[in-house]
Amino acid sequence: MLARRLGFLGLLAPAGLLLAALFLFPLANMAALSVRTRFPGAFTYTLEHYAKFVTEPYFLQVTQTTFTLAVVVTILTIVLGYPVAYYFVRSRSRLKHVIFLLVISPLLVSIVVRTIGWTIVLGNEGLVNNLLRALGATREPLPLMNNFWSVTVGMVHVLLPFMILSIASVLGKIDPALEESAAVLGANPAWTFWRVTLPLSVQGIAAGSILVFCLTIGAYITPWWLGRGKVLLFSTTIYDQMLAIIDWPFGSAAAMLLVAATMVVVTVYFTLLRHVGPR
Repeated sequence: MLARRLGFLGLLAPAGLLLAALFLFPLANMAALSVRTRFPGAFTYTLEHYAKFVTEPYFLQVTQTTFTLAVVVTILTIVLGYPVAYYFVRSRSRLKHVIFLLVISPLLVSIVVRTIGWTIVLGNEGLVNNLLRALGATREPLPLMNNFWSVTVGMVHVLLPFMILSIASVLGKIDPALEESAAVLGANPAWTFWRVTLPLSVQGIAAGSILVFCLTIGAYITPWWLGRGKVLLFSTTIYDQMLAIIDWPFGSAAAMLLVAATMVVVTVYFTLLRHVGPR
């Protein structure tokens, strides 16, 4: 028994050391930096940076916008991604292989390229505004860029494959005989989906939601490019504090608050998830 435990520890050691070196150690350094009055130079310890972030309206608005964006993007990717994942898993058509290629193809293109592509679509001289002017629907270009919804569209496009693949991986493990049994017992397709398929696929939705939520919280380039400073998020605020204002202690405090808030949301999410699903 002891030898087996030592063997397991030996297998976990490389990953544990890598995690400590690349995540835990920098996180500890950032936590220590966040309670310093200044960096570099002589300093004293203080919690004023945390107090500033949670009391000033500007930073409270940043927090609200960040988590609102993450929730909206997560919900939209579930709504858009579930039907695609269901079709990909359950369809017997040869087209499902094409669907699979379409799902993973965005992952083969840089996020920067995909984000700039939305500028071509939504910009003042972009595809949508040129089409509306050609149809006579408007004379002046519509302000489709530099707002919350342009950032939302860009983030949904970037993160939708993660949701689809997460749901599809779980749907593919559900035995179709369960749905056939429900049909034999008199359940219609809608009731079968609601009472059998959806509860059994909750774990896939949960995995995809965590991926999309956390990636949205930490996204920088897409919100920055499509928001152009008008959509204030944690990531852009931390960047400004660290590299523009050069206030490393306050930027570190903002980063630590982001980590703590994300962990709280994820913990609550998994706690609620225990009460949902097949019983």
